[in-house]
Amino acid sequence: MFSTIHKQKKAEELIEEARRIVEETDEKGALAKERLEKSVAEADTLRNRLARVTIKRFRDLFFKIDGAEPVELADISEHPFGAQLQSLTDRLDEIEPVEIAAAKRGKLKAVTASVAAALITVAAAFAIALIATGTPLDPQTLTDPETLRKLLVWIGGGAFDYPGASEVWGAAGTAAAALAAALTTWSLLMAKSSGRNLSEAQKSHADAESYRDRKERYISSMQRLDGELSEFKEIMETFDIFLQEYNAVMKRILYTEGLDFEKYREGSKKSVKRAAACAEAVVPILNITIVTSEGEPSKQLSEALEKSRSFRMALIEGEELPARRGLDDHPSEAPSEERGVNGDALQIEQEPTR
Repeated sequence: MFSTIHKQKKAEELIEEARRIVEETDEKGALAKERLEKSVAEADTLRNRLARVTIKRFRDLFFKIDGAEPVELADISEHPFGAQLQSLTDRLDEIEPVEIAAAKRGKLKAVTASVAAALITVAAAFAIALIATGTPLDPQTLTDPETLRKLLVWIGGGAFDYPGASEVWGAAGTAAAALAAALTTWSLLMAKSSGRNLSEAQKSHADAESYRDRKERYISSMQRLDGELSEFKEIMETFDIFLQEYNAVMKRILYTEGLDFEKYREGSKKSVKRAAACAEAVVPILNITIVTSEGEPSKQLSEALEKSRSFRMALIEGEELPARRGLDDHPSEAPSEERGVNGDALQIEQEPTR
């Protein structure tokens, strides 16, 4: 009996833990998805502002300048970062939820059978006593106190001519027999159902852990992507602020010094070159893939972060910008416009969207 109770208790504990695993996994996934969608929306807002306002303004100003060394600006894709999330979120949502069954199968049946066994035992004891004492069975038999006392005395030792026989012993013996019958029946039935419950609970627990592990892969990807996008947004914000400032400076140069680059003062030439370097550096990172078709953060995003950090710091510190490769070493898959500064834009190795 104690083994049966232990198995049933263990089954219930496993089921409770399995439910907790599933609930915590779903909550964690929903939170990671919500945070990532917010980060991507903010990144797309910055990207759109850069593409449609700041870069466009740069093009309008820079390509008015005559004689400046060539610069290459690829077209910026209209495909938003948010559209790329579907390959990740769909894979998370496609994971089938786990159904956790209750570990109480067989309990009601065991309880019902136990009560029935107890009643049958009591009925059998009184039936035997009625026959042994020659008491006729009629509707008043079991309601007559004297008849009941006589039957209980027989059960409580009278059957063996025990001198201390009494109705108290008879009632106690009947109750003990009924309890023994109930416990035996419950134990026999629950021994079978508790073993089955434990087996099913172990399977449910294993399914819950598997569910957590499968979802954790994509949850980790979302958390990692969210962290990388936080830094990515700071970098784009920096590019936007500085390029807006360079646009204002170029507007002033065009107004005060004209269109001929060769006639500009050295300080003005330097400002135009920094503007071109900044624009040429930011355009590639606006065209990266942030999520692969396998639902993993793209290498392009990590490369963009790595290669943009030093450029961003140089902008902030007013230092010389990182060297830009010559255009011969900088093929572009997208149509581009060429004019402006000699050198090399910040390059991000292109990873095709699958």
